[in-house]
Amino acid sequence: MSYSQVFLYIYLMNISDRLYLSVFHKLKQYKPKRAARWAHLYVSLFQIGLCLVLGVFFTKFAKQMKLNVLDDTSLWIVSIGVVGFILFKNWMSYNGKKRAVLLSKSIKRSKTHALMVLILIPLALFALAFILFKAA
Repeated sequence: MSYSQVFLYIYLMNISDRLYLSVFHKLKQYKPKRAARWAHLYVSLFQIGLCLVLGVFFTKFAKQMKLNVLDDTSLWIVSIGVVGFILFKNWMSYNGKKRAVLLSKSIKRSKTHALMVLILIPLALFALAFILFKAA
């Protein structure tokens, strides 16, 4: 594999795949049997946090613009549906062929994120969602 192919593959992967590989390679050193499960959980938490931030932002925006799109009950049902969809999507994609392709094409010494950054990303997303929820 040439350098340009490696460069394009690493930088054209989406952020969820990069985070999955980073968590998987970090945890594989300590807990090799549970690394895939924890990486799947991490990516799911990241995507749920991202959807939560966007949902809170658009909900607050709609309330300030006096748009009545969803009531509270419908919003909770939609949120639970989105969480279920994210968990199912990640379960299907990171347990099947995509995971095997990601792991086979990833380079062992590729750029991984620091452990502290990996811990702070979901915490920052949930903190941002809480701050947006309390604002205005």
